[in-house]
Amino acid sequence: MSDYPSLQPAMTLHVELGGVTPVGSHSRGTALDIAAMTGGSLKSEPGLSPTLDCEWSGQGEDYIHRDPDGKRMRLDAHAAVR
Repeated sequence: MSDYPSLQPAMTLHVELGGVTPVGSHSRGTALDIAAMTGGSLKSEPGLSPTLDCEWSGQGEDYIHRDPDGKRMRLDAHAAVR
């Protein structure tokens, strides 16, 4: 099994989170929370080309959609780094 493909990390993302605001309708089963991403960094792993060493630019948002049964969540994150 030495030729079996494997995944290696390409980069590391660190995120600083602010408050979370619930905005979805629980009565209709459309739970949605918005988490403010206030800072962070994105860095490539050593030896990866191109080399990334980025800092957060402004504020991003993380939209958290929860299934009505509460078993699954989907993240939809938006941010900019420089």
